[in-house]
Amino acid sequence: MPADFRSHFFNAPVSARVMLDGKLLGDASIVLSEDERVQIVNFTDVSSSEWPENERQKWLTAFSQPLALGQCTGSCPPNLVAADYNLANAQLTLITSTLPESAAQKMWHALPEQSSAGMLLSNQLNLSGGQQQSAAIGWLGGLEAAIGNWSAIGQYQLDRSGTKGAETQHAVTSLYLMRESQHTFYRGGLFAPDSQGVLRQPYSRGSGVTTMAGLMMGSSDTLMKDGNTPALYPIWVTANREGIAEIYRNGVLINSQPVQPGLQALDTAPLPGGIYEVEVRILEDGQETSRNLETVNKPAGWRNPDQRLRYNLFAGQQTALMSNKRNDQHGEMAAGTSLNYLIKPNMTGGVAMQKVGKEKQAGISLDWQARQQVQLYSNLWHSSVTGYGFDSQAMWVHEKGNVALNHSRSWYTPEDALGQMSYSSRPRTEQSTSLSSSYRLNSNQGISTRLTHRSSNSGVGVDAGYNTRVAIGGTPVNIQLSAFDRPYRDNGKTRNRGMALTASFSLGSQGRSASASIGSRTDAKGSRDMYASATLNQEWENTLMKQSSVTATMDRYGAGLSSYNQFDAPLANGSFWGQRSSADRQLSGGLNVGSTLALGQGKVVLSRDAQQHQGGGMIVDVVSDDVSVNLMAYHEAGSTPLKAGRNFIPVKAWKPGAVQIDFPGKDAPALKAWPQYLDYHHVRGGVSSHEVRVMKTVTVMGRLVDNQGTPLGGARVINHAGRTVTESDGMFTLELHEKNPVVSIEHHSGMQCEIRLNPETEKRDELLFAGNVTCEGITLADKQSDKKSIG
Repeated sequence: MPADFRSHFFNAPVSARVMLDGKLLGDASIVLSEDERVQIVNFTDVSSSEWPENERQKWLTAFSQPLALGQCTGSCPPNLVAADYNLANAQLTLITSTLPESAAQKMWHALPEQSSAGMLLSNQLNLSGGQQQSAAIGWLGGLEAAIGNWSAIGQYQLDRSGTKGAETQHAVTSLYLMRESQHTFYRGGLFAPDSQGVLRQPYSRGSGVTTMAGLMMGSSDTLMKDGNTPALYPIWVTANREGIAEIYRNGVLINSQPVQPGLQALDTAPLPGGIYEVEVRILEDGQETSRNLETVNKPAGWRNPDQRLRYNLFAGQQTALMSNKRNDQHGEMAAGTSLNYLIKPNMTGGVAMQKVGKEKQAGISLDWQARQQVQLYSNLWHSSVTGYGFDSQAMWVHEKGNVALNHSRSWYTPEDALGQMSYSSRPRTEQSTSLSSSYRLNSNQGISTRLTHRSSNSGVGVDAGYNTRVAIGGTPVNIQLSAFDRPYRDNGKTRNRGMALTASFSLGSQGRSASASIGSRTDAKGSRDMYASATLNQEWENTLMKQSSVTATMDRYGAGLSSYNQFDAPLANGSFWGQRSSADRQLSGGLNVGSTLALGQGKVVLSRDAQQHQGGGMIVDVVSDDVSVNLMAYHEAGSTPLKAGRNFIPVKAWKPGAVQIDFPGKDAPALKAWPQYLDYHHVRGGVSSHEVRVMKTVTVMGRLVDNQGTPLGGARVINHAGRTVTESDGMFTLELHEKNPVVSIEHHSGMQCEIRLNPETEKRDELLFAGNVTCEGITLADKQSDKKSIG
């Protein structure tokens, strides 16, 4: 190698590709020395790497000091066998003693190497009520705690429906231990059997198991490598006036949201995952106008096709803890099982059987993706007490839109098979059918239709709409024309017919938009009601409020007003809304709010609700030179804003990962956050503790020379806020901590010293030009008096 090239190649930063056990770790800047030692300065490109960030950070730390190339002897980083550099392709190869991954290791995550600990206490409060109507209350208190590789799960609920005379009920609905392993989960304690372990849970409209003390086990792919999403099938509701949609699961209010006149889909993203029934109640002017059973369909995917059979099974005794609910089956034994079988890659069958006391229940299901665009699902059920029936769903998705068909029918028995209980008030049969379709005419126009029929109503309900997008005065405007003809309320004797014209448009670029509507409808007395409404929406940035909307309505009764708001505070988040009815001048409103209390490694923090990131968490203390600093933590589940002080980051359990700490926006301040990556690996309920330092920095530019003024390349220049290596001409650029402006210099020649710079007097525009820097005869920098220079 020519001498002039050697000076630029050795003891100076060069680019190299780093390979770890045959897989790309990343492109990096490294320093090679003539005595065959190597140091990794930093990684410059990791976009093509399969290795997680925590693995990259481990080797960056291991090679922060020069290590010998070749076979590793003596003091070596853990598991490192050898390191090799190939000059022909500029590649640094690291070989470890880690055995090649087995098929199971490639497919499954291992449990955390260190025992997990911590606790997450969640609180979710749902309130809904108003004048001349009873308040509906739902409060859920959740517990998730990590005990080694086990998790403790608990839930306490308090609820009262909005029905007049309803009692407030409370109970501990779950308190059990669970453990995940490859293929299987185990559970023991107090719980209500659910669909864990299977993807398509066949169900029966029997009494079901409330809570029981027992055992449960089943299939699990929680640890498999490689789910706040909406439901697979939307839940449609129709309202005649501004009202409230209350969603109940097992009689407990789990969500409420305002509804507008006309056909609309409920927001199902906040609802829990799984396949289960809910009861949707529509309240208008404080009066319940409809009550329907709907199915929430939020299944997970079949992630392991090699495991064709999935199952769960449970057994125990029905019991209650701290409960005032009356349960005729208290003390009865309960047992059951559910099976899913992957018949073909596009077809899944299901069977469910359970015995609750003296009642026997069974259900079968079939999920078939007949074509790429066609999805079919059907469920048949039977109960020795309730009767029998079926539910079916079909969806066809084409390039212009979709068509969905739902049909259910139930045949109820007037008395149970044992003759012990009469159901004379229950209808003998009940059915429900709906057909909905959407079709895009072009990129700016579309039509939608929906037909519904329920046995409790007389006649068919029809909703139709036409949407188009036009430009008025240079402003895009969405226009919707809708018409409807459907039974009014459940008596079916009155038809609700009408039309509506709605226009929505943006108001500037500050997150503000508006809409206006005019139309006609049938009121509660069967008379024609003309109305008009206007809505103003505002999305907020950098405030506690995230979104607000206000709607004013005029009709034959007078003026009405409603508002819906979403907030996200450091200690809680949620939504609240309020309405003033034009018909009776009564006020109503609701509140959905949640928070999480996290405990881990001796630290406690109260934060916003983290239910949607169920699993683990990280308590992060940000110690900052600037108390007004704003940081962003990027993780697999999204991003979390951080401020100076104590913060909480919700992360997914089971899968190891890393959180990247950075500044929001494109223009980063003159601050340095360290460390930039925080590793985590938790079981469910695990909480770890971390500290991030934010340092005010100034950029130092200088040139390292010896006593004769000869440039020194390959020297390590280190400060708390950053580190670098001098180029072959001695030049270096370094981020310097203003509060601790001490620079450590180490050169392979043996020269080393610590230098204290004075950024307050020497910096210009956040830059400090240090000129020639040496460990002797410093003029621009003051050498630390208690350190002796060498060289």
